Amino acid sequence: MSEPSRKNAPVAAVVFLVLIVALSIAVYLKWQRANVDLATVVDQSVMRVIPQAIPVAEFTLTRMDGKPFERKNLLGKWTFLYFGYTLCPDVCPTELTALAEVAELLRKEGVQSSWQQVFVSVDPERDTPEQLAKFVTYFDPKIIGVTGSQTELSLMAKPLGVGWEKAALPTANDAASSSYLINHTTSILLVSPDATVVGVYPTPHDPLAMVKEFKTVINR
Repeated sequence: MSEPSRKNAPVAAVVFLVLIVALSIAVYLKWQRANVDLATVVDQSVMRVIPQAIPVAEFTLTRMDGKPFERKNLLGKWTFLYFGYTLCPDVCPTELTALAEVAELLRKEGVQSSWQQVFVSVDPERDTPEQLAKFVTYFDPKIIGVTGSQTELSLMAKPLGVGWEKAALPTANDAASSSYLINHTTSILLVSPDATVVGVYPTPHDPLAMVKEFKTVINR
């Protein structure tokens, strides 16, 4: 490399980095403006639009088939994101039933935008890959079940306002540490194709209404 070329290389690298940062900021600001507009047309009782869209942080979880599931797996498609656990006695089965009905409606209506549904288990101590697969496929075989260490789960979930905590169950000898419930966030998050949370579906979930508002969002 000639002397002038070596001198220009750092400058070119800086210019490239500045362009990447500027592009990222432009995309982020575009979503902020879009979210403000969405709030005026979406039924907020069905889906609460987040005025300041929340970027999903980098994380590494594991799918029920053993493959890694990372932030990059959220890119390029809309994601219905739900946090729970397979031994949940009531709420999680209800919410996954709603998600399965949403999926069926979207397929019937031929919605063209790419989308996926992801169930994140916050109970990695008991939710093995086999347990996850058995649970989610009961509702819809295309739901992706993932989990990971509590550290990785927190890295992903806490910035999104998702929380959970164990609630011990009384036992005959108070010694069964595996006997517990988990109190957790029950909302379904809507993640955009650039991996930012743009909306929240609060409970109770009406699949027909969810699909209607989802179509409003993707057609804006």
